[in-house]
Amino acid sequence: MHIPDGFLNTETIIITNAISFGFLIYAVKKVNRNLHPARIPLMGVTAAFIFTSQLLSFPLIGGTSFHLLGGVLISVLLGPFSGLIIMSTSLILQAILLQHGGILTLGANILNMGIGGCLLGYLIYKLFKSTLFGAAIAAWITIVLAAGLCAVELGISGRVPLKTALFSMSGAHILAGIAESLITFAVLSAISKIRPDLLALEKT
Repeated sequence: MHIPDGFLNTETIIITNAISFGFLIYAVKKVNRNLHPARIPLMGVTAAFIFTSQLLSFPLIGGTSFHLLGGVLISVLLGPFSGLIIMSTSLILQAILLQHGGILTLGANILNMGIGGCLLGYLIYKLFKSTLFGAAIAAWITIVLAAGLCAVELGISGRVPLKTALFSMSGAHILAGIAESLITFAVLSAISKIRPDLLALEKT
């Protein structure tokens, strides 16, 4: 799902970077105004989890890959904008340190996995009245959506036929979304029993 450099055209790079970094700047300002010291260690732990879990990826047709996302999980724990910051930080470090995703395509990757995975995922979770079932559904939807957005970006950039990209990406992530959904449900369920105070932290 991480798009490398050289796979998107200039227009798509400009638009996705403008959208993503606009949202990210707003998220940083919002979280800085409301950040409670008790949330800082949890942000560090979840950032490490996202960074490492996304490194386990499997190649797909069209020059991209599939892996677990984790956007809904971190957003339920910390809030959607904190989730966006964590996801973006992870993607930036992966691109710089490990060449896992491109530098110029950071905007697209943040849009797909950060905005789609965290902001939209949290909205879906709230629509299901903040239930564990809602978190599981949101996790499945967001990973399929992120794959679809990735496919569209590759398609409009002329890298691969849109139908091929959609079939390859969406098909694989429909199945990967099941794993994402089950893991999200299991982790949040365990936290609700062992450390319910973590779920009660103020969300930003």
